[in-house]
Amino acid sequence: MVKRVKSKAKELVLDHLVGNIIAFFLLVVMTVLLDATGIGAILSGVVAFGYSIFCLELIKTKKARIGAFFGGIFKNFFKKWAAGFLMGLYTCLWSLLLIIPGIVKYYAYAMTPYIMAEKPQMGINDAITKSREIMKGHKWQLFLLDVSFTGWMLLSILTLGIALVFVWPYYSAARAAFYKEIKKSVK
Repeated sequence: MVKRVKSKAKELVLDHLVGNIIAFFLLVVMTVLLDATGIGAILSGVVAFGYSIFCLELIKTKKARIGAFFGGIFKNFFKKWAAGFLMGLYTCLWSLLLIIPGIVKYYAYAMTPYIMAEKPQMGINDAITKSREIMKGHKWQLFLLDVSFTGWMLLSILTLGIALVFVWPYYSAARAAFYKEIKKSVK
């Protein structure tokens, strides 16, 4: 499944490279500005939500719409902020037991942004619970997907971040494609 997901993501990122680069730069600029103002830790999670929603729309509609990025940030802003906060809090609490339970929960909660994008009326804890349900039996696959990007991330470091212009959209689209793939198998 990892190979199929990555292939689809790479194809869509390359087909819509300009839109993906613009969305990536918006993500970076907004994150840097938030960090510079001292509120990055509080609000950058919502920006990441917006980027995840942009990538999900790319996978679903095969269109890179910058409006999806901004809609992903500002539509239900406080709900997304609260979801990011709760996901982080729950992961931290599980990490207190040892690092492994925290990592497992990180992967269990990973699909929450996509679920909330598709079902904005769903409550936060319901979305987190739904993510845990659909990730049963799939956490290892998502971990392998993440690990498969190690070489790309190293290349990004070696190029002083320049390669991230392609690598981050590719990685993020692969995670959105992963969500779409496992969602089909869970229904």
